Amino acid sequence: MKTTVKNLIILMMIATFALAACQPKASTSLEGTSWILVELNGKPALSETTITLNLNGDTLTGNDGCNHYGGSYTSKGDSFSIGEDLMGTLMACEETIMTQSSDYTSALRKASKYNITDTRLHLLDENGNTLAIFEAQSQELAGTSWLATYVNTESSDGVVSSSSIQAAQQTLSFDKDGKISGNAGCNDYFANYEVKDKDLSISAIGSTKMFCGDGLMAEETAFLVALDKAASYRISGDSLQIFAADDTTLISFSLVD
Repeated sequence: MKTTVKNLIILMMIATFALAACQPKASTSLEGTSWILVELNGKPALSETTITLNLNGDTLTGNDGCNHYGGSYTSKGDSFSIGEDLMGTLMACEETIMTQSSDYTSALRKASKYNITDTRLHLLDENGNTLAIFEAQSQELAGTSWLATYVNTESSDGVVSSSSIQAAQQTLSFDKDGKISGNAGCNDYFANYEVKDKDLSISAIGSTKMFCGDGLMAEETAFLVALDKAASYRISGDSLQIFAADDTTLISFSLVD
């Protein structure tokens, strides 16, 4: 009897260790993470806004629901603090949104600690009180579609203007089988893509061969050249950015429902 009980205990211990080994381990590092605000000062974030937080190296960027912001931050252990260089754009929004934006910026400035539990980031003040709670931003590309809002070009004109981008209506769709497709401004195009963590490679780009005038063709060439240089990406809220190997932004997109 004692032997049977002992064997059962051993089997239970083995099963417990095996189960624990199979559980996903949540990362506690902030490096390279992107988040969406779900709660601020104990209240849900406004449903009509998307507040984002991106953390890369010692740089912090995002959108406060009205304006884009950026600056520096430091983190060691569970400590967290933003730099004095926090800055943002100066658009005006509805009063309730502006109030939330101001409260969010204040929460960022007050934050001194953080913890990550499962898929949630909690920013805490010096007394351990929760200031803001974020949900991890999905970085899944498969099944998504996007409309270009910015294209970096090497032409003498610098960057294609936003009005030209809107006229071109350059699109990008990712399927679940490693293929992308869309319209480059004039012609439909197609290619292969591969994702590993946040690295992105696009290869074997092909397209139809229509001619649509010198202006659109120049924008199309810039777009396809930028896609070919893709090295990494980040989804933040309803935006997608594709980066070159040196972290230069090649193309920015907005999500298409």
